[in-house]
Amino acid sequence: RDKEYPSEAVKKLARKAMEMLWDKSEITVEGITYTNEQIQRKLIDEMMPEILDRAVEVYLRAKNVKCESAYLASCIFRTLINYDAYIERLFNQTFYK
Repeated sequence: RDKEYPSEAVKKLARKAMEMLWDKSEITVEGITYTNEQIQRKLIDEMMPEILDRAVEVYLRAKNVKCESAYLASCIFRTLINYDAYIERLFNQTFYK
C-alpha cells in the first residue's frame, strides 16, 4: 500500500494520525461523543484501506491546517463514520444522473 501515499511524509503522518486516534480518550463528531473503547472498536471493525485513502485525499485538499496529524486524525474518523453515506452518494451520482 506504500504506493497509495503521495510521499513518505504523508505516509508517516497517516500512521501518526491513526495512533493518535487509537489513544484518543474521546472524540465528538456531529454531536455524538465516542469513548476510547468505541473509537478503537470502530477502527478494528470498520476501518478499510479505502477509508484511509479518502481521508488522506480530503486532508491533502485542506488549506492552512494548524496541527496536521490532529486534522488528519479527524478526517480519518469522520470518513470512517460517514463512509456508507459517501459511497451511496457516489453510487447515485454515477448511476442516477
